[in-house]
Amino acid sequence: MRVRSRAPLIALAAALLLVVGLVTVVAVRVLTSSERCEATASGTTVELSLAQAERAGVVAGLAVGRGLPARAATVALAVGLAESDLDRLPGGNGRDGVLALLAEVAAVPGYRDADVEDVAAQVAGGGGGDYADHVPDARVLASALTGHSEAALACALSEEPEEAPDELEPSGLVARAERVRADLLEVFGRLPLGGFEPGGVSTGHMEGSAHYEGRAVDAFFRPVNAANQVHGWAVAHYLVTQAERLAIRTVIFDDRIWTSGWRSQEGWRDYDPPARSGSMEILEHRDHVHVDVAD
Repeated sequence: MRVRSRAPLIALAAALLLVVGLVTVVAVRVLTSSERCEATASGTTVELSLAQAERAGVVAGLAVGRGLPARAATVALAVGLAESDLDRLPGGNGRDGVLALLAEVAAVPGYRDADVEDVAAQVAGGGGGDYADHVPDARVLASALTGHSEAALACALSEEPEEAPDELEPSGLVARAERVRADLLEVFGRLPLGGFEPGGVSTGHMEGSAHYEGRAVDAFFRPVNAANQVHGWAVAHYLVTQAERLAIRTVIFDDRIWTSGWRSQEGWRDYDPPARSGSMEILEHRDHVHVDVAD
């Protein structure tokens, strides 16, 4: 009986492993390239990278936090899109630069009614035509990020953050959640926040709630009315744009839910509250934005 050499089999196995390896690499690259954000308003969709959306969220969040109208955010975003495609924050000096730009926008007489491109040109020193092409995208982003369009911006994040320590800070929150709390106050000012207390909470939430682990913060918008709904969506959308930076796992507001990880590909979904007694405004999160962070 003739004994066949094993060399061809070994070569074939190696080739197969190489192919599998290549397929795996391609799959990872495709998954990474799917990480993006989309904002939709008035039938127009704008697609952003995670980094661009993070910067856009900061611009609009600071505008909302300073009580400025959506028009101010639109102008600042038009400047950012025209000057760097939001590869950096408009103003060029982090959040301080954005605040300075927003102050310049608000100082332009009649800016609330003037053409966005003309106001942008006045504060940034260019010609109105330099910004006109970016105004439609800026309007879509501002409408979503200032809360005037509901569930209008979502991000797809596939990367899972590394585990973090479970020790509670003096606030009763883990370090990641404490960072979210501080960030919200820095951007939006005096928000009424809750769902945590020194030493942690042990009652008042559904079984298995992230609040019991010190991983969740609630931002309240009461009473439930049109103005508070707009404010709530501004905060909810901001949190989604910052999800990668702040290791955010879940955002819930107005009976809608967004979750990072593989489910983030689905965007905002209908939220089904647990079957329990209590106010539906609370159970459906219509009067507060819930945010929790990864373990």
